[in-house]
Amino acid sequence: MRRFWVWVLLLAAPALALSGEEVLKRVEARPTPKTFHGKMVMELINKQGKKLTRELELWTKKEGDVEKMLIKFLAPPDVRGTAFLAIRKGDREEMKLYLPALKKVRRIAGGQRKGSFMGSDFSYDDIAKLGSLKSEDYESKLLREEGEFYVVEATPKPGVESAYERLVIWVKKPHFDVVKIEFYQKGALYKVMTLGEIQTFEGKYRIPTRLVMNNKKTRHKTVLLQKELELDQPIPDSVFTERFMKR
Repeated sequence: MRRFWVWVLLLAAPALALSGEEVLKRVEARPTPKTFHGKMVMELINKQGKKLTRELELWTKKEGDVEKMLIKFLAPPDVRGTAFLAIRKGDREEMKLYLPALKKVRRIAGGQRKGSFMGSDFSYDDIAKLGSLKSEDYESKLLREEGEFYVVEATPKPGVESAYERLVIWVKKPHFDVVKIEFYQKGALYKVMTLGEIQTFEGKYRIPTRLVMNNKKTRHKTVLLQKELELDQPIPDSVFTERFMKR
C-alpha cells in the first residue's frame, strides 16, 4: 500500500520545468539542412505604409564549424547585382559587400556590422545570423511559460560581440520553434522579429517562410518572404567567393 501511494504522488507531481539554457539547446539541436538555396522577397514598409519591394537569391552551406552565406539582389534595377557574403568559422567571421556601380568588393567590419542591411531593419549581423542561435554565446534564463510558449531571456556573455544588451525569445512547444525575438538596447525595446508560416520540409526541417522585423523607434518594418526552397542539394564552394559575387 505504501508503494502504491508513492507512485500516486510521483504521477501527480508536475514535470520539472526546463531551464532557459535547456530550451535554447533544444532549439539549437533541431535538424537543419547542410545547404539551403532559395529566392526571397524583401518588403521595406515605412510608417505611412509605403512599400518598396526587392527580390533576392540566397545560398547557405554548413560544413563542421564553417557556415557560409551569399545573398544576391535580383531586382529592382537600382540594386540588381549587389551581393553580400558572410563566412563564419568558429568565433571568426568575415563579411563582404559587392556594389556593382563601383565594381568593388568592400569589407564589412566592426561597427559597420550593426548598420542597416541595404536599407532594411535587419543589420548585417542580423542577416548573417538568420537561423543560427548559439546557446553557448548567452547567459539564459527561463522567464516564464506562457501557454504553449517558453519565454527565455538571453544576455550575451562577456567577450561576445552583440549589438543588443539582451534578447527575449518566444519558443513554441512542442517543436521548439523560435517564433518571436525582442531585441533590447540601452534598456529599451529596439526591434521585434516575428517568424511565421513555419513549414516542414523533407519531413524534418521546420523553416519559417515569413520573417518580419519591426523597428520600434522608427516604426519602419521589413518583411522577408522565402520561396522556391531547395535543401541539401550540392552547392559548390565557388559560390561563396568574390568572383561569384561579381557575376
